[in-house]
Amino acid sequence: MVLKRKKSEDYSRDFKTISGVFDEKTRLSLYKLLNKKKIQIQSLVKEGKESIVFSGLTEDEKEVAIKVYRTRTMDFKTISKYLLGDPRFQKVSRSRRNFIYIWCRREFKNLQIASRNDVNCPKPIDCSENSLIMDFIGKDGTPSPRIIDVKLDQPQKTYDLIINEIKKLSKAKLIHGDLSVYNILFDGLPILIDFSHTTTPKNPIAPQLLRRDVENINSYFTKLNIRVIDSEKLYKDLIKLLGIKEDD
Repeated sequence: MVLKRKKSEDYSRDFKTISGVFDEKTRLSLYKLLNKKKIQIQSLVKEGKESIVFSGLTEDEKEVAIKVYRTRTMDFKTISKYLLGDPRFQKVSRSRRNFIYIWCRREFKNLQIASRNDVNCPKPIDCSENSLIMDFIGKDGTPSPRIIDVKLDQPQKTYDLIINEIKKLSKAKLIHGDLSVYNILFDGLPILIDFSHTTTPKNPIAPQLLRRDVENINSYFTKLNIRVIDSEKLYKDLIKLLGIKEDD
């Protein structure tokens, strides 16, 4: 199936379709952002408790992903734990909506840094309030599968590539913070996604998040009976790349 540009009346129906999903402020903000970038919504890709992802087409027929964070059902306590410890975003209004806007902007900024440092991830395009536009990883509105959903022909090679991506991220002074085989797509190569939890080494919980990322990846690939780097050794190697002192 090849996605085709919609007529204007179809585009209007897109917003009627999502009228029951988003509040009026979100719909207006999303409408303005899509008009600004000349993007049309094509299909619903994923609907979760915290966000909804659509596929879209640009004016030159490039596929993009449109991620919209929900303003009503986001877990406020969870995101505040990650956000308030990030020195880049300490002056935060305590209103729920503003928290979510910054959460969205934070993912955009993290993707910018990761992309500039050649991390294999979606390239960010723009963001506004609680909506984020980025490259679509997949084809014809169907996203590439997650690692968890793929029978890997070369699991050792895939593991090594994932570790290399984590190292590139560490050199960029970022910790993914929510890395697992559920947040890595596979399109011939592993592609890291979902950067909203990603933080800097200066966050007090950075070492804890890094250790969890390492253990998540090693745990999965150990089950595939391949050779993995010792978790403690890998953790210490990444700590050095991040510039975190081990007694921090």
